[in-house]
Amino acid sequence: MKPKVVAIITARGGSKGLPRKNILNFAGKPLLAWTIEQAIHANSIREVFVSTENEEIKSVSLQYGAKVIPRPEDLSGDDTTSDEVIAHALEWLSTNSVNVDLVVLLQPTSPLRRSSDIEAAINIHLNNNAFCVLSVYEPSISVVKAYKEQPDGTILGILSADAPYRRRQDLPRAFIPNGAVYVFSSKAFLQNMCIPRTNVYPYIMPVERSVDIDTLTDFNNAEKLLRESKDEIS
Repeated sequence: MKPKVVAIITARGGSKGLPRKNILNFAGKPLLAWTIEQAIHANSIREVFVSTENEEIKSVSLQYGAKVIPRPEDLSGDDTTSDEVIAHALEWLSTNSVNVDLVVLLQPTSPLRRSSDIEAAINIHLNNNAFCVLSVYEPSISVVKAYKEQPDGTILGILSADAPYRRRQDLPRAFIPNGAVYVFSSKAFLQNMCIPRTNVYPYIMPVERSVDIDTLTDFNNAEKLLRESKDEIS
């Protein structure tokens, strides 16, 4: 029996870096609409929900085919965690008789992901009995060559003392999360009320599609990358 897969898109109204960013016109339609449509076109996803406290976002969500989870104002501040928002969303879905086996968490600030990325991450989860799959990219400079500051003011290699001096090919691969896709079971989440931190598998995305929009510069760069990718496809 196939698990029921539900997408939850988190989209609050407030944003200090770029006001109203989730509904700004991005390449012809609201930024949020790109993520909704990607989720709808992912074959494994049965229902798409947007968690929001904002009326404009609610309107855009319904217009583009998503359902809305009404989020309380006290879960819409700058200090609210994703885990808190997901916990509320799962409680609301349960109360409204929506069964969920797998959650696909999507952020509207990652418009360059594709439906195929979502499907691939879901498949990795199912094929590996994972607790969580998250999208990542591999940076050109390995993060395992980085240093961390010690209490006495000195620095030490994050992985080991000699890691910063070793050849990249002699070090383990390292990845950075891009925020585009998270896949996890509702059961695994509810065990600790957080996105699972263990038995996590990566879904590796190219750097050019690993955009996370936070500022106007990010927004403009993402539009430029989208135009370039369309030119390449054509």
